[in-house]
Amino acid sequence: MSKPRVSRREFIKGGVGLTVLSALPYAPRAFAQAENDRIVAAAKGIGKTDVTGMIWSNYYIPMQPSMEDFRKQTGIGVGNIQDISIFDIPQRAMAEALSRSPQFDFFHIDGGMIPSLASAGLLEPLDPYMKKANFKIDAVGDYAKLFTYKGQTYGIPTDGNVHAQYQRKDLLEDPDAQKRYADKYGKPLAMPETWDDDFNIMKFFHNPEKGLFGSANLRNRANGVTWYLMYLYAHGGFPFADDMKPTLNTPAGNRALEIYLREKAVAHPESPGWGTPQMIPQIAGGRSVACQYWDGIIKLNENPKKSKTAGKWAYSTPPSANVGGKTIVRTISSPVGALLVNKYSPRKEAAAYLALWWGTAKSANQYVADNVNTFHDAWHKSNMTNPGVEAAYTSGGLKAVGECLQVACPPIYLTGYLEFQDQLGKHLSEAYVGQRKASEVLPNVENEWAKIVKRIGTKKLQEELATYKSNMPTIDKPKMS
Repeated sequence: MSKPRVSRREFIKGGVGLTVLSALPYAPRAFAQAENDRIVAAAKGIGKTDVTGMIWSNYYIPMQPSMEDFRKQTGIGVGNIQDISIFDIPQRAMAEALSRSPQFDFFHIDGGMIPSLASAGLLEPLDPYMKKANFKIDAVGDYAKLFTYKGQTYGIPTDGNVHAQYQRKDLLEDPDAQKRYADKYGKPLAMPETWDDDFNIMKFFHNPEKGLFGSANLRNRANGVTWYLMYLYAHGGFPFADDMKPTLNTPAGNRALEIYLREKAVAHPESPGWGTPQMIPQIAGGRSVACQYWDGIIKLNENPKKSKTAGKWAYSTPPSANVGGKTIVRTISSPVGALLVNKYSPRKEAAAYLALWWGTAKSANQYVADNVNTFHDAWHKSNMTNPGVEAAYTSGGLKAVGECLQVACPPIYLTGYLEFQDQLGKHLSEAYVGQRKASEVLPNVENEWAKIVKRIGTKKLQEELATYKSNMPTIDKPKMS
């Protein structure tokens, strides 16, 4: 992947699970303090240590206050970082794995890279450190599973990067629009329940002459694949069979492709080449009707100093699909920032306990609530009831994020993740701009994926497939928060 000049988050820079505790005076604070004390006790014997990390500064800046607190209590802190975009760190980390380099003690990287890096021998399992500190990843729903591989934990999340549904509330609430929509479609104008509802609402309000476009979903090669996988999962599809034969050219896969391609009719004509730097102003500037987008943009939308549409949005999980008589709701988490520790580092113990520290309720509430450096999205259970986090997201926005986390799916969670996604992204983007027939996309991708499977090894990937499947949501739709 070529290095993007600006990321979606760089552009915007500038009680689930604790219900019982929250009923007790100061209980969450006491709970968080006990968690922190256990990590400090486990790390005390290491002594003064400076670790080196590969991490994007846009993520690191809001994590620094917490790190300095850990340094004061244990002597362990960050000495230097290599400031690299989260989109480029995967390739650099793979180079570190191949050379078995001890240079970097930790990596803050897309969690989807865990299978590739763990199988390459780079990653230190974190379970022994978690056991000694009596620490657990206290994430919403089963989100913590996304950082496991073959029964072991290799990552500590700092970012709950999920796609939420964004809908212009002011348009939905217009009385004239409500009547016209009901007359046309025979149902009330409301938050979309199905993917067809979603598209119908986009079409209904799409008005390029007035600078209003129905869809703000990305369709570029680098990012569009994320939307396709979300549609695939929502319709009961999965990329591979148990024998590792690709399974995209199926009813679910073709339905996902239909949804993916049809939105061109309600998108900005220049948007096929857009990334987040171009699309985010469309959303916050009031030039879009709806989208499924990374949840951190909620904080931008609702900041009146940065957004023209503060207070005009409604948020929810993405629409549902009917699969065998069941209503299925799915979203996707990709890329998601997580802390991974280098197995070859002589300072891996210090790096591991610092990673745990950054995964505590106290740390997560501090960097997620940061309304200037808005790179870390809500993920921790305590985020769902934290006043600072709620102020950044609004209560409605935070509720939607909590529900999305319950049904969040991983990207292609296998060794070869980047290769699989790049081939899919390539064919999708070519079809979207008319360079390839739609009927060719899925058969061609299956052929290219079969080559990747053969090169990496069918047996190896079959073993990994069990983890991939186990990391999928176990519920059909979220429990309402």
